Amino acid sequence: MSDISPLVESLSNSKAAGLSPVAAAALVAQACAGGSGAPPFEISPESLAQALEQVFPGSLTPAELAQIIHTQFPDLPALGVAEAVLAGLPGTSRADMLAALVGAGLPANDSQGAVNILYPVTIAIQANQAWQAAGVTLTGQQVTHLAFVSGSWSANPADGTTGPDGYPQFPSARPGYTLPTAPQGAMIGRIGNNAPFLVGSAYVVQPGPTGDLSLCINDDLDGRYGMGLRDNFGALTFTITTTGS
Repeated sequence: MSDISPLVESLSNSKAAGLSPVAAAALVAQACAGGSGAPPFEISPESLAQALEQVFPGSLTPAELAQIIHTQFPDLPALGVAEAVLAGLPGTSRADMLAALVGAGLPANDSQGAVNILYPVTIAIQANQAWQAAGVTLTGQQVTHLAFVSGSWSANPADGTTGPDGYPQFPSARPGYTLPTAPQGAMIGRIGNNAPFLVGSAYVVQPGPTGDLSLCINDDLDGRYGMGLRDNFGALTFTITTTGS
């Protein structure tokens, strides 16, 4: 970790002079560029964020910090801005980060991509509910990894429980199921309004499709053949991680 004490000292002097965090950061950036007559020196976005939070504790929101970082480092991509915000405000939530990046003027798709990378999702999908939001919006420019963690569920009490690969004795579901031809009881995914796909124990979504990711058990959604989802029980937990394209 770089030494932020010079930054802290400079920002503290600006604070003592009555400057706001925004004005103090601008003055520090000017000094770093040699604008004050002193030799120029480099600072990182993370160091500036950490120093600002140390000097102005509790006074900066993620939105304000993202705006400062984006202003002082205009060529920094959304992921870099997000990493700097987390360096200064490590408790920033996924929703607050996305709002902060977009509010700072960064492209919405790039902002979503940064959040996807920095905030892996762990979610339990219930057997007795239809399509459930996974909490991830795919940008079409990244690789998304879905991986089974734990749990079991049942699409029919008479058949017992199974995991994300479904019942081996029922390898092809009937029409009206979440994904006909895929194993009954398997984990099924869908991105936006695109066609459903078999997730099973693990699945990798390559760049291309865009939209909200939803997950569902492969069962008789409309109760065409009996109880449908009403007699289901259990849940499967999955992690969803994102990497660059």
